[in-house]
Amino acid sequence: MNNIRLKKYILAIGSLLIFCSGLNAQDLYEDKYQWQIPGGKYVDPVSFFSLHGYVNALYAGPSDQWSDGYFNGLGVPGQMNIPISNVSSFTQDAALWIGSELTEDVSVVIELHLHNTGTGHHREFEGVEDPSQVRAAVGLVITEANVRFKILKNYLALSAGTFWSVFGIQNKDWLSAQNLFSTIPLASGAYLTHYNERGVRLDGYVNNGDWGMNYVFSVGNGYNTWDFEGYSHLDFNENKTINTRISVFPGLGDQLNVGLSYGTGLIFEQNRDAYPAATERFYNSEFDAFGLDLTGNYAGLNVRSYFITSNERFYNDQENIKLPNTGLMAEISYDYDLDGKLGLKSIHPKFRFDRLDKSEFSEAESDVYTTVSAGLNLQIKENLVFSIDYNWIDEEKNTINNNRLVARLAASF
Repeated sequence: MNNIRLKKYILAIGSLLIFCSGLNAQDLYEDKYQWQIPGGKYVDPVSFFSLHGYVNALYAGPSDQWSDGYFNGLGVPGQMNIPISNVSSFTQDAALWIGSELTEDVSVVIELHLHNTGTGHHREFEGVEDPSQVRAAVGLVITEANVRFKILKNYLALSAGTFWSVFGIQNKDWLSAQNLFSTIPLASGAYLTHYNERGVRLDGYVNNGDWGMNYVFSVGNGYNTWDFEGYSHLDFNENKTINTRISVFPGLGDQLNVGLSYGTGLIFEQNRDAYPAATERFYNSEFDAFGLDLTGNYAGLNVRSYFITSNERFYNDQENIKLPNTGLMAEISYDYDLDGKLGLKSIHPKFRFDRLDKSEFSEAESDVYTTVSAGLNLQIKENLVFSIDYNWIDEEKNTINNNRLVARLAASF
């Protein structure tokens, strides 16, 4: 994208911000038990018109072999927010959520990301002798664009368009400014398809005092590649991708939430690249995945965790190959209120354990990844947070030196 087009995008965003500067958002969502999209904290679906978003500025320290790492297909946004460079680097990303309630029962939402384009999986430098020749264009990508219609009070609503996958809670990790840590948990790679989808979605919730439940179900075109173009506007096969999640609040209000997810679909058909050693052989590939997630908070202590197990099946007339994958992530933080002392609103020490056992079609590329991360989040103002964390990354088989220190300043509006 040339500089003129980029300036036009920036001018358009600036105009929207000026236009909306006088608008006051109402409370987010109608009920604490309602299912929320991954960017839910930025969306106000009960406002005539709202615009929210974030700007995230990031510094990554030196890491000897960072650009040699292969994070199992995790695409943008996410690890792409960490510069694909072994030397210390600065970068940034930004996002906008535009929402409007057209009528009492109909609302729309659009989510836009300003990001560096690319494959998003740390293979930008493959086949390039001089990394300085690698160029990343800047562009706008739409990750949510759908209309939502309430069919039956809070019990059932229908959405149609583009949306984030409803499987699990790991999709929230792709929105950098709202994450506890700067890096995406590798455990999320156990869910095999891209997190964006085009199709239809159903959701609803039940409220009964301190007890509650929500449910969401989606059918879409499915997966093509791991970058943003992975959710295709065309469907090249008749097998749709199905995802669903049931979420329970078991008697402690919104202090404790447990979710169960399932997903299945056809990833691709007749892929010549699936077996590079013998190009005359073809494989179809399909997947199924189960997920369990938990979030909780009590007296300033916050816990968030998920477990994902999946199977990818390659098959043709001669063979049937199953590749299992498991991912486990657990992070904990504590909110310590400083009440303006040291110029800070609060401080949040944090810790994360993250593990992925990932099978690849080529056994030599299969590996077990473990990440241990620790750091601090400093809340300067209500919507301004400085975060710093160090990430120790370990590969069981193909070991490289890719530990990294990351610091970022995120402002939301």
